[in-house]
Amino acid sequence: MRPLAQFAVGVAVALGLTALIVAMLARDAAPVGDDPRYAVDLTPLDRTAVYAQGRVKSFDSFAKDVVGAIAGPKTYQDRPRDFLYVDMMIRPMAYADADIVYIKKAPMRRRIAETLAGDGSGVLGGPAIASEERLERFEKTGLISPRLLAQPRVRMLFDEWRRDLIRTAKPVQAIEQALMLMEPGRLEAALEIIPPPDGDPASPWISINELKTGGPATAALSAEARGDLVTSWLAFESAWRAGEAERAERALGEFAAALPLVAPELVPDGARMVAESWYFKLSHMTWVWVIYLLAVFFLLLASVYKWSPARRVGMGLFGSAVFLHTVAIGWRWWVSGRWPNSNMFEAVTTAFWFGAALAVLLELGVRKTPLRNWFALGASVSSMVAMMTAAYSPRFDWFFSLDPNIRNKMPVLHDVWLYIHTNVIIASYALIFMAAVTSVAYMVYRLVGGAATYAKAGGTETLMSMAAAGEGAERGGGEGGVGGSAGAAIARRRRSGGLGSVLDGATMILIEMSFVMLWAGIVMGAIWADHSWGRPWGWDPKEVFALNTFLVYLVLIHVRLTAKDKGLWTAILSVIGCGVMIFNWLVINFVISGLHSYA
Repeated sequence: MRPLAQFAVGVAVALGLTALIVAMLARDAAPVGDDPRYAVDLTPLDRTAVYAQGRVKSFDSFAKDVVGAIAGPKTYQDRPRDFLYVDMMIRPMAYADADIVYIKKAPMRRRIAETLAGDGSGVLGGPAIASEERLERFEKTGLISPRLLAQPRVRMLFDEWRRDLIRTAKPVQAIEQALMLMEPGRLEAALEIIPPPDGDPASPWISINELKTGGPATAALSAEARGDLVTSWLAFESAWRAGEAERAERALGEFAAALPLVAPELVPDGARMVAESWYFKLSHMTWVWVIYLLAVFFLLLASVYKWSPARRVGMGLFGSAVFLHTVAIGWRWWVSGRWPNSNMFEAVTTAFWFGAALAVLLELGVRKTPLRNWFALGASVSSMVAMMTAAYSPRFDWFFSLDPNIRNKMPVLHDVWLYIHTNVIIASYALIFMAAVTSVAYMVYRLVGGAATYAKAGGTETLMSMAAAGEGAERGGGEGGVGGSAGAAIARRRRSGGLGSVLDGATMILIEMSFVMLWAGIVMGAIWADHSWGRPWGWDPKEVFALNTFLVYLVLIHVRLTAKDKGLWTAILSVIGCGVMIFNWLVINFVISGLHSYA
């Protein structure tokens, strides 16, 4: 097979897999049951502009945000969140005893379940209020009904937890907030869907609650406009309650069509609303990790066995994954109106996009040297882990959860240093993780009997010397299939120590780049802190552990000069440094309170 055809196979596999994933995610969720309300097409509402938390967003993303605060990462009976928002607002009694409120902490679930089971002992004892099966399901899913949470014995338990400010007061506050959000009046008041009639961006948007009650904000609406909006919305509510899907769809279409006419200049471009809706429907494109995983498989074959077809397919998959990752970053940038690096979800996905982009540039530079494949492999593993974390962290929210919802930046972040300091720091973190990947590969190489070799020069010098050697060094490693010739090539590389030198050289290139970027990022952070908070350094936990990460690599560089087994000690310290970096990013952000954290 010709090289171009082999590369095309990799791209075709990636695009075919992408089409399959998009088709699966784009289809509407299929709720359980045959209620006619499920047949109502909410697309006109999903793509309607809503004002929330200081920005205009689509109703689809707004509903995901609000219902997510109630149901957490779960969902009630697999119902779409836009459907749940509308149904809870119009038919609140249908959810009075629905298991829809999410309790995050497992120990709190256990105590609530024990209290509701009612063994008859203690102040909180009494007869059982819920079935054993229902309580077991609650402990597993974390979903419980407002009626059960309103039981006196549960309220007494909440009063006890409020007094523990460290462990349980905040979770109880989140539960209370979820219960308040479920109130139909609050759902109507939160749905600020009618732009201000005076066309002033500073004027408040009009909520459904104000529209129905004729609140002060509706005074600027013409009688005709208000009459059309009220009539169509009330007709939608009536049809929804009656389960008349066709009439509900017609009324909703009339309501959605009338909204932009109130203040056309304040309603975002319809294409942007559609794009935002699809961005959330496609799960923020975090599923790109699957394509990175396939790239890892083929790049490993290419790197270990020197199998050329695997390299071409692997690079095709890697290139496709980087392209789709770029689309995801650009898509979020467009719908949010800002560069995506303002919360933890954005920091993780953007950081490893930087890593993947730098890997592409490095691969172009080393394509004729033995270093080829390893930067793409390191970036593929790193980006795969990052996108998987972004996709699946809600399932492990007992520790941390990356919130994908788009929100405005905090005022302190409205600074040019956000784009300089933050991007440099997170890009260095991606390179640190990539260096850990090649370090682990070096340790595995040594574990299976590889020679204690290392790159004789520093990372940058190694890169330049290998590039100067050209294709000859690469051909000397041998090519072939996965059979005997590949095995002979591996044996020759082990005897000569070539693979160890390559892995150590790739690690040093990444470490040197991350070392310089991390130091520059810390200095820039001090400048930003002085500009924003009036002091360059405050011993905040995040600042301290960023410095600790830098110190690990400072030690690595000094050990590199003195240790005999330079390659092994470089790999070990590289992995330790990556561990400190991950501790800084996760534990400091989500467990330890500080100016930079989410705890």
